Amino acid sequence: MNKVLFIIIGTLIISHAAAQDGSNISYHEPNNLDHSLIGKYCHIDFGKESFRGQAIDTIEINVNGQDMKFYEHRTDNGFNNWFNRQYLIRIGDKNHLSTRLQNSLIDSLTPNRIYVTSTLSYYTNEAPIDSITVFQHWYDRKKISKVLIKN
Repeated sequence: MNKVLFIIIGTLIISHAAAQDGSNISYHEPNNLDHSLIGKYCHIDFGKESFRGQAIDTIEINVNGQDMKFYEHRTDNGFNNWFNRQYLIRIGDKNHLSTRLQNSLIDSLTPNRIYVTSTLSYYTNEAPIDSITVFQHWYDRKKISKVLIKN
C-alpha cells in the first residue's frame, strides 16, 4: 500500500513540475512607464495588441537614415513567455537573409516618446551571422499597445 501511494504521489509531483509555465516578461501600459525602466530591455508591441500572435502589425523604422519596414514576431502565449522569442522581422530581405530587430534598451522616456537603442541581428537560413547593427530610435507612445520588459 505504501509503495502504491508513493508511486501516485511521485507521479503527481513529476507531472506538476513538468507542467509549470515560464515567463521572463512583464507587460506595461505605455502611459504607465516610469524612470525605473530606463536601462531595461524591452519589446514594443505597437498597433493592436499582439499577444498570442493574434494581431501582427507592421511598422517603419528609420535605421541610420534608411527606412525599414518590419512585422511583429510574437510567441508569448500565456503559458511560456520568453523575451528572446519576441522581435521584429524586416520585410523585403533578399538572398535568404533575415534581419531581426531585437534587444531594445530603454534610453529615456518623455510624455510622448520612448527612446531606445536597438540591435539588428542578421540570419541566413535561421542561423545567425557574425554581424550586427546597433542604432538609436524612438516610438510614439500613442501608437503603442504594450511594452514588454525583460525580467
